[in-house]
Amino acid sequence: MAVLISDVSNALQKVIMPYIRDNLPKESIMLDQVKRNAGVTFMNDKFYASIRSGRHGGVVNLADDGNDVVRSKSTIGQANIGYKIVTGAFDISKVAIDATKTTKGAVENMLTFQADALVNDFKRSLNRQFYSDGVGVVGQVLGSVATSIASLRAPDANLDDGRSTDWYGTVNGDIALNKYLAVGNIVGLGTGGAADGTVGTVTGTSISLSGSPAIAASNAIFLQDGNNEGAGTSEIQGVRAALSSSTGTSTYAGVARTTAGWTPQFGSTSEALTLGRMEDKYLAAREYGFTGDRYAIFVNKSLYKKYGDILTAMRRTVNETDLLGGWTGLEFAAGAGRVGVFLDYDVPDGECLILNLDTWTICQISDIDWMEEPGGNLLRLANKLQYQAIIHWFLNLLCLCPAANGRLAQKED
Repeated sequence: MAVLISDVSNALQKVIMPYIRDNLPKESIMLDQVKRNAGVTFMNDKFYASIRSGRHGGVVNLADDGNDVVRSKSTIGQANIGYKIVTGAFDISKVAIDATKTTKGAVENMLTFQADALVNDFKRSLNRQFYSDGVGVVGQVLGSVATSIASLRAPDANLDDGRSTDWYGTVNGDIALNKYLAVGNIVGLGTGGAADGTVGTVTGTSISLSGSPAIAASNAIFLQDGNNEGAGTSEIQGVRAALSSSTGTSTYAGVARTTAGWTPQFGSTSEALTLGRMEDKYLAAREYGFTGDRYAIFVNKSLYKKYGDILTAMRRTVNETDLLGGWTGLEFAAGAGRVGVFLDYDVPDGECLILNLDTWTICQISDIDWMEEPGGNLLRLANKLQYQAIIHWFLNLLCLCPAANGRLAQKED
């Protein structure tokens, strides 16, 4: 007998989804280690977190026991952040479903390959976004080769969309120019993604686009949804947003950087990575953390190798240190506990991120899941003998104390 649509839906929900939930976090260090909904409340389409915005003004020594105490209190503020919608989908032919005439296991085998591919690409997109600022820049135009072909460059300070900051071009060459672009991507070019096109071909230095969009040097390149929307507004607000160079009245999560604990330990001097620079930012960040907070340092391949070379040159033991979940990295120590230095290929080029993992929380409305019809079956495509499986996750990333974290940019190997 033919396999029913309900069999496929059951396989997706009972076999494939647990596989995705179990493996997706382990594919990304940040995703694996950061808590979920810690210290936040969801209400009216936003996540809210109470933060301590000022110290208590009433701590004082009395001149004698007859004097008055100072009546005061600690000030409390509120950070807030909206949710973002991350999706992935694949189509399943009715013919392919009916061709598996024996057992449901055949359906599971058919779907497992799709699930593996989806986990890999879903993880890659999430990981990139966790290190980004929510604006969603994935590239920059060097210049127009032809009406439908754009040459690429690493985003730098000339980026035309001013909402995204702290871009420094190629530092160590760790991020390929085309790393986050693929055939079939719908992209927007320029401020707000005003010019739309679909990627037809991708080379190491250029992309071709259908639709003949206007292409100009320094155009930001965004990934857009199926309605040519979302440029600059739809992505997760990650590390770059929380640990940006902005100061003063500039805000993160609705809170001004002038608020105590809201300005990160940031440095962008163009220079070789040194142990001294890392120690400076780490020790400054520790002042704002709590005893027992877990720290981890994330770098890309060139700086990971550079840090290992620093330890070797200083004849220090290149010990390994572990995080829960089996992640292993080099050891960093500055007299305040052991900290791991971990390799992550999505860390922005030339950046050394010193993160207090206990100050970060993944804000999610619910766990990652499938989109289904009310009856629990797959979504049927209109006027087609095909069904669609759509995975979705409503989430964002929030840092509850940027000052307890550090970010070094433009560090060379």
